[in-house]
Amino acid sequence: MSTEQELDRLLDRPFVFRERPGPAAGDLRAVWRLPVLLMLVRACRGEKATPEQLHVLNWAVRSSESAESLAAFLDGKVRPEEAIVRFEPALDRAVTLARGFELLAWNDRYWVLTERGRDLLRKVDGQAETLLMEKALLKQLPGPLTQAAVKKLLGRG
Repeated sequence: MSTEQELDRLLDRPFVFRERPGPAAGDLRAVWRLPVLLMLVRACRGEKATPEQLHVLNWAVRSSESAESLAAFLDGKVRPEEAIVRFEPALDRAVTLARGFELLAWNDRYWVLTERGRDLLRKVDGQAETLLMEKALLKQLPGPLTQAAVKKLLGRG
């Protein structure tokens, strides 16, 4: 029996489709992740962000506790080791996707918003009910996130 015949024999079975218990988490969906990513870049000084800045801000918008911890660090109320940042691999996939959609561009040091990315952000900003939690958490921060603050937070500065 040839390989093709053997494969046909193995695949000649009924397919069963089952409903799964729940949808994918919102943070794994590009429709949520990409606008949030663009908001993170905008929250950095000069609307440009290093990968480290993006990870710090991504951690901050995950919960009110994380946002409060980052804000307290930036205000000088807590030491860097008291604000434990979590790095999330899904963010790197979102950055790659945003680059592919030409929402972000890399300039050899920073991720910067493209005009297409700014257009998407204007649409998100125009929808008051969209990404309420993320918008509120980013507003809690005492200003744009600088690379110097991130280096200090991560113990590199």
